[in-house]
Amino acid sequence: MLRLSLLVISFIPFLSASAAPAPSALVSRDGPCDAFSETCRPVIQANACFAAFIRFGDKSTVLRCVDDQDEARAEELLCACYGCAETTVQDWATGTLGCKA
Repeated sequence: MLRLSLLVISFIPFLSASAAPAPSALVSRDGPCDAFSETCRPVIQANACFAAFIRFGDKSTVLRCVDDQDEARAEELLCACYGCAETTVQDWATGTLGCKA
């Protein structure tokens, strides 16, 4: 019984390590992102909002996640920092807004 317990305990770290995807698979940073700049802070903070609206919200709704007062500024910030967001947002930024890396 002790031998079986030791086998199971030694196998657990292997399972947890192999189940996690590689970090690069979680978020592909194709676009620009300076995570320490004030410019990118609104985009980083908007990630939860993006998750709520990116698939079914219109352009204005998604941009309000970044700046609810100035849509042009929101678009500018998002294009400058879309690499700080998840891949769905990156795809949306390049496809809908025409942002370039």
